[in-house]
Order: sequence, then C-alpha cells, then structure tokens
Amino acid sequence: MSPSKLSPGKGAVIELDDEDLQGEVIVHKNLTQDLLVTTEDKMKLALIEYRDALSSHSEWVGAGMLVFSFMSPLLLANFRDIGPFTGDTWRAIYFVLCALAFYRFVTVLIKINRNRHKIKVDYTINLMKRTSVNKDEGAK
Repeated sequence: MSPSKLSPGKGAVIELDDEDLQGEVIVHKNLTQDLLVTTEDKMKLALIEYRDALSSHSEWVGAGMLVFSFMSPLLLANFRDIGPFTGDTWRAIYFVLCALAFYRFVTVLIKINRNRHKIKVDYTINLMKRTSVNKDEGAK
C-alpha cells in the first residue's frame, strides 16, 4: 500500500495496489456533526433536570423498604400494652405509618413513570437545543 497523497480541494487520496485488495473492502463515510452552542445557565438547568430524573429512579427502593418495614410488624407481631398505649393503639400507629409509606411508594412510582423519558441523553441534548427566544423577537 502506498502512502496517501493530499490533493487540493479533494481531501486524502489513498492509492491501493492489487495485493492490498484481497477480498471485499467497504468504506463508510459518516463525518457529519452537530455543533451545540448554548449558555452556561441553560446547560446547568438541563443537567440538573437530568440528574434529578436519574436520582428519582432509585427512590423506589427506599420507599419500598419503608412499606416492608411497617407492614412486617403488622403481619407478624403481637402488639402489647407498652407505656400509655394499648396493643390496639400500637397496631393503629403502625397501620397509619404503613399507609403513609405506601402512599409515598406510589407517588415515587408515578414520578418514575413521568420522568422515564428524561433519563435519556438524547432528551437532555434536545432540551439544550431548544431556544427560549424566537429569532424574530431577538432581532427587534
């Protein structure tokens, strides 16, 4: 294979000998690029939204563990009179705490469902590409 030669206006030219082309040679050319110019504030906002969407996807674990923690004593324990509260009062307290934890678990699942498209990098890039000022309004 001989070295490549640069031709003005044509880029690189590669000369190949017959011995270099043993078999099939496929050349793919994909050199298009998008350049994104944005402000620091817009980038910060987009990255904060991306970070929040990512962190919300792991919140369900903590909320689910709270439900499990409050539900297991309800199912397995014998509540006794301790301090000023009777066994039935303790059971009611754990039931209310379990219901609140379950409500939190459901709200976290709804938040994950709403943010499912925001954890994609393409969404964040498209968010940075959006302009908040129309070109016509900026020219005035």
